[in-house]
Amino acid sequence: MSKTLEAIGFALIGGMLYAMFGGGSSGPNMTLFWFFAAGTLGVVMYRAKKKKTKEKNV
Repeated sequence: MSKTLEAIGFALIGGMLYAMFGGGSSGPNMTLFWFFAAGTLGVVMYRAKKKKTKEKNV
């Protein structure tokens, strides 16, 4: 599960960079950037919560 979340996080970060630096001729796409940023934040928060509950149960 951890490797899957890591892969998803890297994909979201890649999409965020692509949107930020204008992956096409139209320039930066900030709507797409914020979508990827929110997804990345969600993955980070989920992993932190999972780690915290794991430490609490040990």
